[in-house]
Order: sequence, then structure tokens, then C-alpha cells
Amino acid sequence: MKKRARLPLVAGLAMLGVFLLASLFPALFSPYGQKEMFAAWLSPSSEHILGTNALGYDIFTELVYGTRETLLIGCASSVLTLLIGAAVGTLSTFRGTAGWLFNGLINVFVLLPRLVTLIVLAGFVGSSAANLTVLISAFSWSGTARNVRARVIHLNAAPFVENCAILGYSRGHTVLFHLIPNLYELLLSRFLLGVNSCIMMESTLSFLGFGDLYHPTWGTMINFAYNRGAFIRQAYNYLLAPGVCIMLLSLSFYLISLYFERRRETISEV
Repeated sequence: MKKRARLPLVAGLAMLGVFLLASLFPALFSPYGQKEMFAAWLSPSSEHILGTNALGYDIFTELVYGTRETLLIGCASSVLTLLIGAAVGTLSTFRGTAGWLFNGLINVFVLLPRLVTLIVLAGFVGSSAANLTVLISAFSWSGTARNVRARVIHLNAAPFVENCAILGYSRGHTVLFHLIPNLYELLLSRFLLGVNSCIMMESTLSFLGFGDLYHPTWGTMINFAYNRGAFIRQAYNYLLAPGVCIMLLSLSFYLISLYFERRRETISEV
């Protein structure tokens, strides 16, 4: 039974390991350089597994080198989302005006139409990887904040928090050294799911034309394929390959998060 419980973790880590290798050592997967050019719109063959695009670049090579940018934006956005969500969620449990204000801030961001807001703002701030990372994280933390708030409220009723108050520890000391360590499982699960969500959001924005053209991700690849006539050329491999990679990468993080979520539920039941 324990082996079956670990299957999602093993499968997720195996898939994620392949993508990490591709991002760190792209030359292991593709014999061509990132800017090496060939004839345009070559069909898939033994020399070019997925063919070439409108500019003559090998599509598989472009896919491999896009792994790093996709992972980087997804993970960086998720880390920022986690930090903001954990901080706001914890502060919202404080008594008085501060807690009321932060709780109201969470409720406001929950109601915001995230995709529409990101599209509007991305048109103003520019299409760089750093800008996308900041934008995505700035409007993706509300779910984490709500989960952290609920968990901290539950922990506040625990005996060890009352003992900290009796011993004279400040609220800040209790939060940093006693509450946050007990949020480990929740934060890990939220990080993994956050990477999933951030990758999907980045891919959507890049497909709509707000991605970094100089450091293309898989979403930018789909945008290039769509705008450069992949449909007309019936180069469906150019359109489908990045989408399949986005799906598999998202699935890998989901499977890993599923294992830790089940583990957290088991621990809480005990």
C-alpha cells in the first residue's frame, strides 16, 4: 500500500527530472545549437525530429532550450507567490486594525479577474521575463494567503501557542519560531501547485504575445507557430509539441504535490 502511495511521487519526480536535465544540459538532448539554421518548414525526419520552423530553426532544439525559461519563470513566480501569500495570510490573523486590513486585502485580490488584469498590465510594463514573473506573483498569492490564514487560525488554538503567551514570548517570536515551522507541509504543497498555476499563466500570456521574444518559452513558441502560419503549413507538430510539454511539466508538479497533500492529510488525521 505504501509503494502505491509513492507512485505519484516517483512518476512526478521522473518527469520533472527529465525537464530539469533538459534545462541544465540542453546539449545532451539536441545535437544542434540554439541559433543553428536550416531550410524552413522541413518535415519531421531522423535529422529533425519535429522538423524546422518558419525561420529554419530546429523545432526540437527550440523546445529543449525553452525548458529553462519556462521552468525559471514558473518557479520564480511560485516562490514570490508563496512569500507574499504566507506573509499576508499570517498578518491577517493578527488582532486589531492590521489584521482587518490584511484580511480585506485578501478578499479584494480573490475577487479580481486575474487573467484580464494581467493582460491589461502586461501591455503597460513590457514583455520581459522579470516583468512577467513579478506580475504573475503579484496577482496569484490570494489562494495561498487564504490557506495560510486558515491554518494559522487553527494553530492559534493549539496548546503550544498558549504556552508561548504564558512564557511571555512576543507575537512575532511565536509566529517565526513556532507557527511558520508548522506550515511546512502546507507551504510545500502550495509551492508545487503554484508552479503549476504560474506555468499555465505564463504560457497563456506568452501565447497572447506578452512573452519575452529574446528568451522564448513554450508559450512563446506556440505564439510563433500560430502567427507564422503553422496551421496553413499543417505543421501541427510545431503547435502541439510545446503544449504537450506544458501539460507534462504541469502534471509532474501536480503528481508530486498530490503525494505531499495525501501525506499531510494522513498526518492531520493522526
